Parts: sequence; structure tokens; C-alpha cells
Amino acid sequence: MHCLKFSFLFLLMSTGLCIHGQEKPVDEKAFGRQIFLPSIEMGYAGSSASALSGGLITKTSIEFRLRNNNDIFARINYDIINSEYTLENVNTTNIIKGKASFNDLLAGIGYRFGDEKFRCFLMVQPGVRLYNYPIALQQGNEITIDQSGNNIFMTRATVGLEYYFDAKTAISFDVFQNQIWEARDFWNDRGDSYGLSIGVITSLF
Repeated sequence: MHCLKFSFLFLLMSTGLCIHGQEKPVDEKAFGRQIFLPSIEMGYAGSSASALSGGLITKTSIEFRLRNNNDIFARINYDIINSEYTLENVNTTNIIKGKASFNDLLAGIGYRFGDEKFRCFLMVQPGVRLYNYPIALQQGNEITIDQSGNNIFMTRATVGLEYYFDAKTAISFDVFQNQIWEARDFWNDRGDSYGLSIGVITSLF
């Protein structure tokens, strides 16, 4: 009886292993071809705010595509913008000048269309900008400048043009518009800015 039970269990396990062995394995390389990693993009971002100058922008991102072309995609950006500022009438001082660094964290969707070589895309990304804002503190006759860590909501709209060397590698040229939607800190008068960048994009595999 025990021998019969053992034979039945062995047959059941063998059948299960055979069925499992016939299942189609996950194609990790196919999934990796849907993930694109622009190693780095460099460019220039201007500013319409009177308190800020234009400056260098460094863009890094990761992108997931449903298809390589003529379909929607999702992209997450982490960008750094270096700028200079001039602030008037901040607390007890007339003018404060210095350098500022803005870290933009953005996530959104877009649509890409074109042929094997030339493609365009449109993309919209909401996100947050992280930055330090100077505060003038007066102690007696001495004035010190402190930095407060702030963040503010922003959006970005991008139009991109890509040239593909092969199915998974391309050079990308982007024109974008950043928008700060709250009138405070560096953006009391204007919250819009424009820029361009160029970089290389390639798939994970």
C-alpha cells in the first residue's frame, strides 16, 4: 500500500515537473529592450524670473516603452540646474547675490512617432524642485546668510527629436519648458523657463 502511494506521488511530481519545464521562460532581454537609459544629457536652461540667470542643466532619466516606436512611454527624470541669483530687499539687506543649484525630480508620460531613423516625441511631466533659499539674519551689526531647504511644485513639457544609429541606440535633442506655478522665493514675478539639451539614449539590453 505504501509502495502504491509512493508511486502515485512520484508520478504526480514527475508530471508537474514536465509541465513546468514546458512553460515559456521569461525573456529578460526582451523586457530590458523596453527600458531605456539616457546615460547623460547636457544643455542650457534659461529663466524668465528676474532673480535668476540661465545655467547649465544635467539630465539623467530612465524610460519604459510599450513599443520602441509609435506608442506611449513613461519617463522619470532627475536633473540638476546650476544658476546665479540676485535678490533685492531680503529681510534686512538690500541685495544678495550667489549661486543656486536646483534638483528636479519629474515623472510623466509621452508619445513617440516616426520611422526607423528619425523619431519625435512629446512629453509632459509633473514633479518637484528641490533648492536652497538664502535668508539674511542680523545679529547686532553683523549680517549672516543662512540657507533654508525648500521644495516647490513644477511641470515640464518637452519636444524631442531622435536619430537612431540602430534599433536601440540614438542621439536625442530636446527642447523643453519648465513652469513653476507658485509666486514665491526666486519666482515672485515669473515662473516659466526654457531650455535645450542633447544626449545619447540606449536600451538596457
